[in-house]
Amino acid sequence: MQAARQGVLVGIDLGTSAVKILACTAGGANVASAGAAYALHTPRPEWVEQDANEVYRTTMKALHGVLADVRLRGDDVLAIGFSAAMHGIVPVDVNGEPLGPLLTWMDRRSASIAERWRADGTAERLYLQTGAPVHPMLPSCKLRWFADEAAGVAARAAKFVSLKELFVFRWTGEWLIDWGIASATGLFDVRSRTWSEDALAAAGVEARKLSEPAAPSTTRRALRPNVAAGLGIDPAAAVVLASSDGALANLGVGAVSGGDLALTLGTSGAIRTVVDEPLLDARGRTFCYAFDDRGYIAGGPTSSAGGVLAALQALFLSEVAAQDRFEAAVALAEKATPGANGLTVLPFLSGERAPYWLAELRGGIAGLDLSHTRGDVMRAAFESVVFALGTVLSVLRERIGTVSRIRLSGGLTRAAFVRQLVADVFACEAELSDQPEASAFGAAMFAGIAVGAVANAGAVAALLRPTYVAKPQPEMVARYVPIFARYREVVAANLPLYRG
Repeated sequence: MQAARQGVLVGIDLGTSAVKILACTAGGANVASAGAAYALHTPRPEWVEQDANEVYRTTMKALHGVLADVRLRGDDVLAIGFSAAMHGIVPVDVNGEPLGPLLTWMDRRSASIAERWRADGTAERLYLQTGAPVHPMLPSCKLRWFADEAAGVAARAAKFVSLKELFVFRWTGEWLIDWGIASATGLFDVRSRTWSEDALAAAGVEARKLSEPAAPSTTRRALRPNVAAGLGIDPAAAVVLASSDGALANLGVGAVSGGDLALTLGTSGAIRTVVDEPLLDARGRTFCYAFDDRGYIAGGPTSSAGGVLAALQALFLSEVAAQDRFEAAVALAEKATPGANGLTVLPFLSGERAPYWLAELRGGIAGLDLSHTRGDVMRAAFESVVFALGTVLSVLRERIGTVSRIRLSGGLTRAAFVRQLVADVFACEAELSDQPEASAFGAAMFAGIAVGAVANAGAVAALLRPTYVAKPQPEMVARYVPIFARYREVVAANLPLYRG
């Protein structure tokens, strides 16, 4: 008797600088994977752009290779789910052709708009509706910039969309935006899950120029024939909108129940928890976005993580080959004293998001004297990245209480030193699972849930196995309390220099 063909789930994670694609079974076993980088462009200070067509071509080539591996195994594709970085936006014509570059989340050309909205009360009013703290990363600010500074492009644009929306349109012919990505625009009412008229007016855009909001479980089974033929899959293969990269990282590491938090440390950082009802902060310090068709995700992102560490390593370890600097920095940091002999790094080299939402904030080194070494600087830099997320966690703890466990993802967490630092500073277990690409795995599993191949989010968490668990060391937990307090005092002393 011939064995039944096994179906696989495919997750596509459209990241900031690279795409990651994973094919796995409904039981969580990896079948094939691929990754490919694409460029970021900075034509002017504060401008950080991408070529949307380059991202599309790069992704389709990588996906073609993964699907070829799936076919060679004799497997069928059950469903494809999409994860994507939040906050990017590109103007397109009626055919979905970009009219200019995609403005990424790192683009800060609309900083003056965010500052004005904070000053006149618009920011507070919109946060209470959307759950998105006002910052230049938001498409709402970027759209206001288009209306004020690039009115010609704004007039010609049929739509303003994210990368995921562009993919979905090119695959299905529909302009759809899942609630997860929509709620990260600053334009979406997080309670009613519709576009906010107030936010649209502030941004200077009409709803007709945006995609139709749809539940993350929305599934389409009618791929355009040329796309299906090019990928070598059935046109009736299920395509699931899924959610944002942050939400899907929570699913991908199994942080889907109370008391569990997901912490990502990659180019940037973030800490998030899944909640049943909208969880807003009275001072607007954290976000609250849609997680899936019912739940929400609350937390905060930091701009201060791997990108900042790489810049500091280039300054202080310039003689080391670029590909070896991270390991060299870890080795130096491990030998230095916790607290870096009184040195404090402010890691705000590109401004900061949560909990300050201050694009103008800048970094520095405090407490430097003639006795300090490069090892002290590297130690203080790693500590500052963790402290930045610890500050966000302090805000979350005001609302969610005790945290039992941190589930990790992102390139920095592959270093044992970083995992232990998280456990000691946060005073709880820090766990790294056996799925290294959390958002791609989360996208695949979300697609599986949507088509009935996977039971629910809890079933996904049950599939994961911890590869590493860092347990807090009581003596180090106690030691880091005053060190973290010193960091917060130095930050507080510097904030008035950059706030208007």
